[in-house]
Amino acid sequence: MSNSPHQSRRSRWSSLFSNRVIERAIFSCLLLLVSTIVGFAQATDKPSSSDASDTRRVPEGIQKGWNEFGIWGGVSFDATTLIGKTPDAKFGNIGFRYGRVLKTSKTVAFEWTIDVIPVAILSNNRFTFVPNGTGGFTVTQTRRSVYGWGAAPIGLKFNFRRNRKVQPFGQATGGFLYFNEQVPLAGAARFNFTYDFSGGVQIVNSNRRAFTIGYKYQHISNDYRANFNPGVDVQMVFAGFSVFK
Repeated sequence: MSNSPHQSRRSRWSSLFSNRVIERAIFSCLLLLVSTIVGFAQATDKPSSSDASDTRRVPEGIQKGWNEFGIWGGVSFDATTLIGKTPDAKFGNIGFRYGRVLKTSKTVAFEWTIDVIPVAILSNNRFTFVPNGTGGFTVTQTRRSVYGWGAAPIGLKFNFRRNRKVQPFGQATGGFLYFNEQVPLAGAARFNFTYDFSGGVQIVNSNRRAFTIGYKYQHISNDYRANFNPGVDVQMVFAGFSVFK
């Protein structure tokens, strides 16, 4: 038995409402993560009268052989079309990080990082076919959220002024994301490759606790492994908290 137009509309609105609720819940978790990180970082590194500036030295600085364990979250504020061709995309994710400092110089620390991403969400406008009750279909455009997970096992990170409290950094990572539907449209792929370039500052206190905030440009693509490969480019802000051991 086919569904009536009213039932189809109710189902469509129910699905859209559910997607928006989940999307807002994830974005709220990202905001909560950022605020928690900021509060924790402030609590673990209270300034004293001897701390004259943010550029004071961290004892010994980041050392070769140190391990970094952290958590981070990011959300996009714009979708460009420099490489990808999906201008209306929104993206957010949460990840866990392990890093190993492989090399240090007088002022620079080079680190290899591995990120595990348990939650990623991509939202964009999609065309859907809705029965019109007369044996035909009406094409509509609705925003849908697709969820995935993945990893970025290739990460190259450079911390500058490694023996200072405030350390600018630059990073590039490569990995993959696997979504529960084809993205960013039907006919594309569920499995996508990712690469990104990011930069920002990492604030490292004397207890080896670090707060990170930065900007990231990320590209998502199936590398023409499917019929369609429009690709997605997003610009993101992200924040994280980590511990060096």
